[in-house]
Parts: sequence; C-alpha cells; structure tokens
Amino acid sequence: MDRVPLYQKVAAKMKISLLRQALSVSAVLATLCTALPAHAAQAAATHACAIKPYGLIGARWNELGGEKSGLGCPAAVEADVYRDGVWAGRRQRFARGQMVWSPGEGPKLVVSAWSIGGYAYVDWRSTLPRVYHRFLVRWTSAADSGGVNREVGGGDGGRMRVRVATSGGYRFYVQGCDVGISGSGCTHGWTVSVTAR
Repeated sequence: MDRVPLYQKVAAKMKISLLRQALSVSAVLATLCTALPAHAAQAAATHACAIKPYGLIGARWNELGGEKSGLGCPAAVEADVYRDGVWAGRRQRFARGQMVWSPGEGPKLVVSAWSIGGYAYVDWRSTLPRVYHRFLVRWTSAADSGGVNREVGGGDGGRMRVRVATSGGYRFYVQGCDVGISGSGCTHGWTVSVTAR
C-alpha cells in the first residue's frame, strides 16, 4: 500500500487553501477596479485639492508643483476676466495667490502670483510666438500704492520676487517690450493683473 507522509498531506491542503484565498482576493480586486472608472483612482491619488484646475492654467499650475506649489490649492473655479467691458482672459484664485490666462499678450500666456516665505512672486510663461528683449513688471500694494516698475530680462517668460512689506496683497502686471533702431517699444500692453495674497 502506498503511504503519503503526513507533512505532504498538510502541505497539499495548505496549497489549496492559499489558492482559494488568492482567488477570493482577485475577485474582490476585480470588483473594485470595475466599480471605479480608471481616471477616478488616478485623480484621487495625484490631486488632493477639492477643485482641479484645467486648461492652460491647470497645465501651468501642475508645472509649478500643483498643490505643493507656492500657490497651494484652488480656492475657486476659473472665471472670465473683463477689462473696460471687453473679455480679456480667465482668472483662478488659489490659497496664496492667483493665476490668469492673458491671451492678448500671448495666445498661451499664463501669469501667476503668490506669496510665501516673506516674498511675493510673479511668474509668466509663455509669450510665444512673441519673444521680447525685456519685460516690465509693475506692482502695487498698500506699501507701494503709487506702483513700482522693474525691468526684467527678455525671452518668452520670467519670474521675479518682491520682499513683502505689508500684510495686504501685491497686484502684478507684466508687459513685453522690444528694443529697435528708433528706441524701445511695448506695443502689446499689460497683462491681466494677478494678486499674490
């Protein structure tokens, strides 16, 4: 008579038990995966904010670091911006600042402003297809109510910061300028304003 050692019988029963458990876990996982759309789990894993920015503002916000950026999470959804009754772009408020799409100065130009660590920052990108010799950055605040202009290097974007001297916000505008034979010209005007909080 063929005798199977006891340890082999126990091992065989354990294998069957483990296989049943694995199949049970697989079935539960399959149910969970089909219950949620594929993008829902990914969005929850990568985005901790209640409001998710989209379009050019959302893309630039992600490039700046998303919810971990100086801007933090969005405080409101995007809204249209008007200057003198004429549509001028889109703006979105964030925990520590704002972002604006200002297409009059560049079809994909997004300007961002935020305040963190004792400084107010302004960042703008991209004025393409236009490339400028220099930029003028203008800001106003309770400490600089008359406004201050600073010249910044050229290209298709840039960033600068200002030491915060008041508890109020800093409002920034950016303007691209070219230098020609007859002097300097800033023909495309100022961007829509953004405020660092």
